[in-house]
Amino acid sequence: MSDDLKSYLNRLPDLEMAMLLEAYEKPLPEGFRANTLKSSEERILERLRRRGYEFRKIPWARYGYVLAGGENLGKTIEHMLGLIYLQGPVSMAPAEVLDPRPGELVLDLCASPGSKATQIAQLLEGRGVVVANDISYERLKALTSNLQRFGVLNCVVTLADGRKYPRFAWELFDKVLVDAPCSSLGIVSRDWGIARSWSTRLVERLSSLQKQLILAGFDCLKPGGVLVYSTCTLTVEENELVVDWLLKMRDSARLVDFSLPGLKRRSGLTEFGDFKLDEELRKTARIMPYDNWAEGFYIAKIAKEG
Repeated sequence: MSDDLKSYLNRLPDLEMAMLLEAYEKPLPEGFRANTLKSSEERILERLRRRGYEFRKIPWARYGYVLAGGENLGKTIEHMLGLIYLQGPVSMAPAEVLDPRPGELVLDLCASPGSKATQIAQLLEGRGVVVANDISYERLKALTSNLQRFGVLNCVVTLADGRKYPRFAWELFDKVLVDAPCSSLGIVSRDWGIARSWSTRLVERLSSLQKQLILAGFDCLKPGGVLVYSTCTLTVEENELVVDWLLKMRDSARLVDFSLPGLKRRSGLTEFGDFKLDEELRKTARIMPYDNWAEGFYIAKIAKEG
């Protein structure tokens, strides 16, 4: 880990560096969702039990489980058939906070490789539409492959710059997910190269992009709609400062408090260095990697008044 990154992390209130480093040393738990679009949850779980797999329920995610015993799920026929989707436990939280309902029109603005798009489609239960967008043609290949394998039929895939989406989708959607590209400090245990290549310049560039994406996502919301903004990183510039900027740019944006059973979290920051942020940011959630010994995340739920 670079000295610059250590210096930055030590400035974060309540961050316990020793525990963070311990979490970074541990492999991330292997989570999965049972795909009820293809079979019943109990049938899928029984197939896995017969093959010797053990798992425990994730309390904050419908259909979500953590592997507790057995070899790599990615090599199973159940994975290849799309009966399960491999996904980190905390990565399932943003779609649960968004809470898409059958019949709604939902936009996943940065959708590849499809973890949250398939989760949204599953929660829609085949009714309504999920629009899954990404800017990269290469990344779109993984997205479409996962959607097809998962058996998602009510999905439109688009290849577009998310920052320009309001040009043709202004106030069109009931709900929007902006799971933004980020510096990924919540998943360093997956790749230590993330910590080695971290820089303030990277964070500044990503923060600028994230502000444009969250604003575009919000402008695509119908009045009365809900947007969830999430990242798998820990920096204030990519999290609270992005949401605070949206609140300043759009008077109709209001933060909504939320809770998820069993998910340990802490309130969003309202002060950082010279920054004084909106007190409403306490309604957002910071999730450190050692809070649940899984991924680190930031989640904000935002409603559009009107």
